[in-house]
Amino acid sequence: MEQLGIEPNLLLAQIVNFLIILFVLSKLLYTPILRMLEKRKKEIAEGLRLTEKMREEEVAMEERKTRLLNEARKEARNIIEEGKKEGEGAKKEIIAAAEVEAQEILKKGKSDVSDLRRRMEKDVRKAAVSIATAMTTRLVSSAMSANDQHKVLAKHIKELESIKT
Repeated sequence: MEQLGIEPNLLLAQIVNFLIILFVLSKLLYTPILRMLEKRKKEIAEGLRLTEKMREEEVAMEERKTRLLNEARKEARNIIEEGKKEGEGAKKEIIAAAEVEAQEILKKGKSDVSDLRRRMEKDVRKAAVSIATAMTTRLVSSAMSANDQHKVLAKHIKELESIKT
């Protein structure tokens, strides 16, 4: 080997130095670098997992938001419809009450008119009887005797009383 320019002692020293450096580097640098790379790889994997989880949660939240908005819109429509129905019901009740009240007023008005008519007829009859009595008394007193006047007057009073009732 000496002919090639290689000295065995130096080669052995170089190999020993190389192995020492390899051992030192593997213990001091390579293993910590591998641990750091492995740790970094785990952190990246965890970050990717968390990112995927966040995306899934975002999709779920978006679906939930859409569902809640749809439910809120549906509930709002239902409330509006119920309000309309209640309004229609109240409107019908008010109209029915107004019709009943109008009928009562009309009935009372007819009753009042009927009572007024009866009273007026009664008053007119009384007035007619009074006028007829007064006229008859004047006519009879000037044309008949007292006894005849009394008979005619009694007859006419009975006739008027029968008409009055």
